[in-house]
Amino acid sequence: MTWPSRFDVVLGAFRWLEYGGLIGFIGVVVIRRLAAMPPALGWARPSMQPALVAAFIGGLGVALAETLRDWHPTGAGAVRVLAEGVALLLCIYVRRWVVPPALIAVAALAFAGHAGDVNPAAGAVSTDAVHVLSAGVWAGGILVLATVFPPGGWGGEAGRALLERFGRVAFLAFAVTALTGVLRAIDSVHSVNALWETQYGLVLSVKTAGVLVMVAMSALVWRRKPAAAPYEALVVLLVLAATAVLAVSQVPHWTSTLSQWPP
Repeated sequence: MTWPSRFDVVLGAFRWLEYGGLIGFIGVVVIRRLAAMPPALGWARPSMQPALVAAFIGGLGVALAETLRDWHPTGAGAVRVLAEGVALLLCIYVRRWVVPPALIAVAALAFAGHAGDVNPAAGAVSTDAVHVLSAGVWAGGILVLATVFPPGGWGGEAGRALLERFGRVAFLAFAVTALTGVLRAIDSVHSVNALWETQYGLVLSVKTAGVLVMVAMSALVWRRKPAAAPYEALVVLLVLAATAVLAVSQVPHWTSTLSQWPP
């Protein structure tokens, strides 16, 4: 079992920042669209700029680190950084057309992980892209909800209205995120034993446990216990950190003869 080098730790930190920014941006778009539904909730218009700043800094750091390691920039990394930079500039100076370049960056993110190494890569990359988008709707929405403050609190009429709107899309987004996550996990970890005998499997197990905690905390918030919302957002950040570690970890290339996933 091998563990990340110092370089991988730095690379993972930049990936975590980029993941958080892009996931958070999707969450901002979702919350703003839900708040615009009649009757409009004018107080729920979080800014796109912090998420885009985080995504651009993280993406630039990843691109520079990968260039230093491989001595040439990757195509997907260059596309992501360019798209993130364009989205940030549009957000600051134009205040329009921000979503298209940001979505290009999100789509390019699917090529940054291990999905791009699969042969053929089309199916794995498509699954990863759907996984990132649905995770942005669910987990990104949770992150953004922790940054807005409804009049009267989350227990008030305005807060409950937004939670109910978010709940309608969050359940479906979670289902898609879970399904695509399982598909990618089966594709990457071919043995049950690998979940505790390899670094990749251990981190994947930790990430899965974090997702289950998120589900439990979402249930608490839905049962009119909004005090759990900030802690749920913290768990989201920890899950994203585990995702960043997975991205810089080596996928196990062996298959146990004792216990295998069904073919």
